[in-house]
Amino acid sequence: MLAAGNKGQGVTSTRIVSLDGLRGIAAIVVAVYHLPGLFGVAIPHADLAVDFFFLLSGWVMAYSYEDRIARGLPAHAFFLNRLARLYPLYIVALALIFLVFLSKIWFGKGEGIAELRCVLPNALMLPCLFNDDGLGFPLNHPGWSIFVEVVLNVLWYYAVRQGLRSLGRKFALHLVSYIVLWGMAVYLGRYLYGFNNSDLLEGMLRGVMGFSGGVLLFQCRKDPRIMLYFALLTALALGAIALHGGVDRVAPLALTVMGVLPMLIWLCARWRPALLEGRVSAFLGDISYAVYLLHIPLSLLLQKPLRLAFPGTDLLSVLLKAGVFGFVLIIASSLSYRLLEVPARRWLVQRYGRRPVVLGQVTPT
Repeated sequence: MLAAGNKGQGVTSTRIVSLDGLRGIAAIVVAVYHLPGLFGVAIPHADLAVDFFFLLSGWVMAYSYEDRIARGLPAHAFFLNRLARLYPLYIVALALIFLVFLSKIWFGKGEGIAELRCVLPNALMLPCLFNDDGLGFPLNHPGWSIFVEVVLNVLWYYAVRQGLRSLGRKFALHLVSYIVLWGMAVYLGRYLYGFNNSDLLEGMLRGVMGFSGGVLLFQCRKDPRIMLYFALLTALALGAIALHGGVDRVAPLALTVMGVLPMLIWLCARWRPALLEGRVSAFLGDISYAVYLLHIPLSLLLQKPLRLAFPGTDLLSVLLKAGVFGFVLIIASSLSYRLLEVPARRWLVQRYGRRPVVLGQVTPT
């Protein structure tokens, strides 16, 4: 999970397979959430998996890079490694969607013209600020969280170089982001978004709170008192929600984001349960980034054929449609990891790196 390891060998010195498995499950949950028509089921609030990704990303970065950055890891080495991990699949997924929309225009369906204006900024991992429907990443919606991830990586690198290593400073950063985020949530009467241009700062705030929380969890990975800290923050958020009134629907989200998700990461990293330490978890971790980025382009390619092949609304038709699409998504993601992500990452680092760089994995968001 945290760095390149030997697949299928359980826990190695550089890999916590339990967290890999959780990351893969979360990516699948996001795919189901985005495509209820194909999977035949709607998962309420499954978008909170993105907050899980941000938490896990903070853990990964602290584990893989904090000491090395503090000891002088050059910026070019860090950013090359992150770019080599994130960009190859990102641009391939965007290109697939671009071709789908281009074909629709070619065949006179008139769909996707507005979205095509966003190809250039999205290709640069930037939100499309002039999109009519307000989405920052209209071609591949999960791109907004990758944008947040990139910004967080840049800010975090320079923060560590400037001395953001003490536990007190990390607590302060997390507390400030926590107060602002839940203060906004109570005021708005909802949890924060992040995928629209109008709420980009909300997404950034979710990222900062999650990422800083993950950094804290890693630094306190051997101290169970960190669970009391997150329990206290959960209680305070629930209390503020109760006092404000009229925002009761936000309470379960606060319980999940501030209580359940941090506890899940800390406990799995601490105890490494046998159920999550096998080949399946390792495989899910390997394909998680591809599942996250490829489910939208694959749905654009396969949604109509699957509806024609299984037109009914009975349970069998729904299960067959979901099963075929899920199978194709898993196979495509596995091929992406083996044939695109790993080779491209290795080539980019070897080609443009000024010195050897240890390859790390990223949480998808």
